[in-house]
Amino acid sequence: MFDSFRHGLSKSRWGAYSGQPGGDPGGWWDPSHVVVRRGVLDLESYRDSRFGGRWVSGGVSSAPAVRQRYGKYEVRFRMAPGYGIGGTLLLWPSGPDWPPEVDFWENGGSGRDRHVATATVHYGADNSQIQHDVRADFSKWHTVGVEWTPGLLVFTLDGRRWARVSGQAVPAEPMEMDIQAQAGSCGEAWAPCPSASTPARVRLQVAWVRIYGYHSSSHGPRRTGS
Repeated sequence: MFDSFRHGLSKSRWGAYSGQPGGDPGGWWDPSHVVVRRGVLDLESYRDSRFGGRWVSGGVSSAPAVRQRYGKYEVRFRMAPGYGIGGTLLLWPSGPDWPPEVDFWENGGSGRDRHVATATVHYGADNSQIQHDVRADFSKWHTVGVEWTPGLLVFTLDGRRWARVSGQAVPAEPMEMDIQAQAGSCGEAWAPCPSASTPARVRLQVAWVRIYGYHSSSHGPRRTGS
């Protein structure tokens, strides 16, 4: 699947988040915070008077179109700085059980810039985690991705492979790809709540998304859909 958002947000391809994130009393999602302007998808975080002035953000999921086991995912995006406003690009299980989870780009908003991001693999009944950090100015446009094949995850930045995870931590069940912004919870160092320094509006912007399926006969990914 390739989506450049030139014709807006396709409801047959993307579902918009709604409601409170699990385990995060500081966050809230609403579809009205998912907008497309001039072919760019904006996930907007700001205090919304319709929700009592609380911070509300936007998020989307590929679940309506793509839930698959293995594949390759690439997202061209940038995220404005904003203390307490996090962003995540991730693979989430299509079934009812969690983990697994693969965050192939995450910045929790604990700093005042977007210069460090983390890739995290959640696995096992005790939520074991494997993490790797990468540095770049993610307030500028970059392409972040993950290549997921049996027993192996490879994380990429602008086409360069920068980290990998192998073995039992790698999921082997169907997953969907999600892109989300989120206000943090007060008291958590890695994802704090917004402060007086946080801009009134923080945007995670996406230029395009590519999703490839995995074909074992070719031992590699092929793009899914059009």
